[in-house]
Amino acid sequence: MDRGRKAMPVQNKACMARHIQRCQERHQQKLRDMKCSIDNKCPRAASHLKTKAKKNALMEERFAQIETENRLLLEKMSHIMRFKGGIDCANDSAKYSHSLSKERRKRELQRITKENQKILKRINAARPTYNHMKWEEEAQRNDDILQNICEFKPAHRNLGGRHEPQDDDSIFGYLGLYDAVDNIPE
Repeated sequence: MDRGRKAMPVQNKACMARHIQRCQERHQQKLRDMKCSIDNKCPRAASHLKTKAKKNALMEERFAQIETENRLLLEKMSHIMRFKGGIDCANDSAKYSHSLSKERRKRELQRITKENQKILKRINAARPTYNHMKWEEEAQRNDDILQNICEFKPAHRNLGGRHEPQDDDSIFGYLGLYDAVDNIPE
């Protein structure tokens, strides 16, 4: 017992001890049964977020539309199989089409075709204004000038315009380029 209780006068010490013992046990039991005052459990899941009613309604609508289209297609196929029995490839639209300007459009198309043929004949008969031999001579002359100007000789060009290296071991056509750079005295 604590000091305060010892100092308090009681009539029966045994009864007081039992009373204090029961009070302490009751206190211990309340401490064990005590629930926290802060709710730290996960929140309840909202049922409307799990069911996704809008998405399900859209899916049901889509499935209903597909079912309707499938039913119509099946009806059309059964009708074809029952009555016609084969492939229907006849063009019924031709016998009902009566164009009033069909002949005029046909004449216009023939006139345009004749004009195009005349233009094509003139283009084919025209002499070219560019001389590819002169271009090749100028390219060769420019390569010769380049060879005279350059310190490191560039690759020679063949007739197709592609460059060919002079030596297989060097892309510059000069084997000792890096050796000369490394041997420079300090």
